[in-house]
Amino acid sequence: MKLTALKSRLQSAAPRVTTLTARPGVVVERKRGYAGVLDRRRIRARDCDLCQECKRQGRTTIGYPVDHIIALADGGTDDDDNKETLCQPCHDAKSAREARQRHLSF
Repeated sequence: MKLTALKSRLQSAAPRVTTLTARPGVVVERKRGYAGVLDRRRIRARDCDLCQECKRQGRTTIGYPVDHIIALADGGTDDDDNKETLCQPCHDAKSAREARQRHLSF
């Protein structure tokens, strides 16, 4: 009985949950699990744990999130040369820009 109650609650929550979808015809693949952990460690070490966007603007800021320069949903690859370390504010701003662009293009 509890499962049916949970199921109905999940169904009512579904319309409120937004998801980012790939553009039509784009296959989005990314590394998961330990392979992804190793990739992020390697990219952070390569970037000296500094936000690359801040660095381009002449600032020195510690970065943590590893982000795709060209989003996978926009046809980017999961290669190291398409990844960079960002600080959380730069990552949030870039993600918001990409979400707006994706929303406008659909």
